[in-house]
Amino acid sequence: MRRMLLPIAAAVTFGAAPFASKLGVVAGSAWLVVLGVLLALSASASFSALAIAAGAIGAFSGNVLGSVVPAAGGAVLVAMAYAERTMRVRGTNARLVHLGSSLVVGALSGSLAAAYGSASPAVRGVAVLVCAVLVALPLLVDADDALAATLEGASRRVSDPARSALRDAAELRRQAHDVPLDAESGRVVVGTWRALRRLAESRVRLERSKAQREAADASSPANAVVARVDQRIADHVTALARAYTAADTARVAASTLDNAALESVADVGESLEETTRALVEMGPRG
Repeated sequence: MRRMLLPIAAAVTFGAAPFASKLGVVAGSAWLVVLGVLLALSASASFSALAIAAGAIGAFSGNVLGSVVPAAGGAVLVAMAYAERTMRVRGTNARLVHLGSSLVVGALSGSLAAAYGSASPAVRGVAVLVCAVLVALPLLVDADDALAATLEGASRRVSDPARSALRDAAELRRQAHDVPLDAESGRVVVGTWRALRRLAESRVRLERSKAQREAADASSPANAVVARVDQRIADHVTALARAYTAADTARVAASTLDNAALESVADVGESLEETTRALVEMGPRG
């Protein structure tokens, strides 16, 4: 569902951007920044500060370059909109493909929007739809889940046992999309993931003061806080893994209760066997 927001945002961006010049310098610039941020948030599929900043920079740079070379303006706009997602693509080659595709489709979209900006409404509408489809093409390159990437990044900046727990949490997050949850359980799990993210951020901040803690007494309050945060992180990961395991087990168990297909094929088999026996009993009559 979230992926459907990107083509819509792209259509709005490339369709409404040409009208910014009619709003004046200040209002027009603000309008372009809003469109750039909207496009970046849709491409990121998460409310990220990096996506917001990249979208604003892309809107400004794209407008400056687009007034001279529309293809360059579109390339910068789309590439910056995808900047946060590009950082979450796993693997150097895949990341380069994602970056390159965002530049290419951005250049094509910028050229189309500029070429048909003064055309009839019908032709301009078709051009905008083509731009929307083009901008969505980099989504074909898989990217890591935003929260999983955050937890994985936090794990690299802390020491054990929090490091291992956060890595397990990141892997659980990647695999959790295939496990369906009911509405109430889904709300609880979402809240738990948010709490785990806050704990991970707090643990990273505590790790920065590691040298001071090592110089202090082992029984100092700072070390006690670190131990408590590590335990809370482990507890959250354990609870989440248990919830997903239980939900997946319940789904599999429910699927075994549906015997309609089994009974149907058994009835078909029995009917065919009876027909075969009847034909054999009739046999050839001499």
